[in-house]
Amino acid sequence: MTCPKCGNEQPEVFSQCQKCRYIFPRQSANSSTSANSPVSLPSAESKPSLSAFFGALTGLIALSAAFWWLHTPEGLPLADDSYTNEKHHFAMSVPNGWMILTPDNYQEMFQKLGDKLPKSLQDGLSQRRIEAGFIKILQEPEFSPSMNVVVMDTEVPELDESQMEEASRVLSAQFRRVLDSYKLEKTELVTVDELTSMHFSSRAGLRLKVADSQTSYVQTLPSGRTRTVGTPEHWRTFDLKMTQTLVPGKKRAYIITCTSEAQQYEEYKRTFEKSIGSFRVLQRPARFGPIVMGGLQGGMLASIAYFLYFVIVSMIAFIKR
Repeated sequence: MTCPKCGNEQPEVFSQCQKCRYIFPRQSANSSTSANSPVSLPSAESKPSLSAFFGALTGLIALSAAFWWLHTPEGLPLADDSYTNEKHHFAMSVPNGWMILTPDNYQEMFQKLGDKLPKSLQDGLSQRRIEAGFIKILQEPEFSPSMNVVVMDTEVPELDESQMEEASRVLSAQFRRVLDSYKLEKTELVTVDELTSMHFSSRAGLRLKVADSQTSYVQTLPSGRTRTVGTPEHWRTFDLKMTQTLVPGKKRAYIITCTSEAQQYEEYKRTFEKSIGSFRVLQRPARFGPIVMGGLQGGMLASIAYFLYFVIVSMIAFIKR
């Protein structure tokens, strides 16, 4: 290095002239490239290596596949005997011998079956609180076991223990207003269609008007004629066991309610569990929470854009050779 002041020749390792003590100016970042400088993207005039090109292409394909996987969550396959609801995007297996009730056919079924259908099921379907109901008709005065699906037009967050406690309080408050001696017995997190869901088991009494169709009596009319009629209706309180399962979906959630008399529950427990296990969410929620999804999407899109630019510029450089 030559000192610009006195002309003394000396090694470049010195930052000050060893003769006149002139301090050499620092070199700018653009005047030299250090060993730790980041590698710049290739230009159309540069000659990128084939290994770098194929590495970028492989990264682009892998990231694109990962981005597609992130936004296309898939569940388990549908059962062969599934009832599919296209409007609300769910499917569920129907037990043999059980009737399907929907808001489209409930009026026709009510005319055929009359009081054999539980009033709660009738009200839920007529007011469209229940999107689909499944019932096994039993002879009076027995309580007919049933399952129904209520659709909530709200997307629930990722479920955990704290949210389950809050849901338990809300559920208990709602049922205590319509059922006698309601008691929530068990709450737990379960997996339905590979989605974390909430499961509640409870017990309650339900007071209904019933008529014993097994007995009859003879009624004498004013004309003196007689006729045979059934036993008049009377009030009866049924001891019920119920389960509710909350399953998340995309911009909606599903509540599956299974109900039977407590003394019959063990008889229908396996049927209930099989139907819940067959429940399928056809439009699924995101794979991760909104914060994680946002971070993953941002990082993937930036990386995809980088690799795509590298591949395009490299291809142009190869063509111009």
